[in-house]
Amino acid sequence: MTWKSMPPAEVCDIMDFWIAAPWPMPESEAQQRAVERFGWTIEVENDTPYLMNTVSNFTTADVMTIDYKNVMRELSLDTSDTIRDVTPESTAFLGDSFTLMVREGEAKWGKPALRDFEKAKTARWNVDGGARVTFNFSPRGLSARFETPQGAEVERKLGDV
Repeated sequence: MTWKSMPPAEVCDIMDFWIAAPWPMPESEAQQRAVERFGWTIEVENDTPYLMNTVSNFTTADVMTIDYKNVMRELSLDTSDTIRDVTPESTAFLGDSFTLMVREGEAKWGKPALRDFEKAKTARWNVDGGARVTFNFSPRGLSARFETPQGAEVERKLGDV
């Protein structure tokens, strides 16, 4: 069985693009920027536009975007295939890929805050402009999350430092 994951430099470049973006901005503008910069697509279902990373050809192409009162708060995407049948080999593959992503992130943004849960791990950075980047590992796949300065501020006020 073979699985795919995004090269660590690509994951960090995507996060750097969002870090450098002129926040705040509406969700529609963020989606359009992703289409122009990364070649992602927007699919409309029931009059709602959804951002899709069809370029990486992963199991799940959805890019989740969260906004509040038309101001982007968060964007998250899979950075690997979704593992349907978890095996020691698939977990080792994802673990190695996660480690390389974290190393690349550390080279760019410094030492992350690491959290190790029973079956999951996260690495999170507070980055320029008040935004946050988080890389997530679970036995089913890897993902990356970007919190805009506005979204990160809400989380900080709620006590999630």
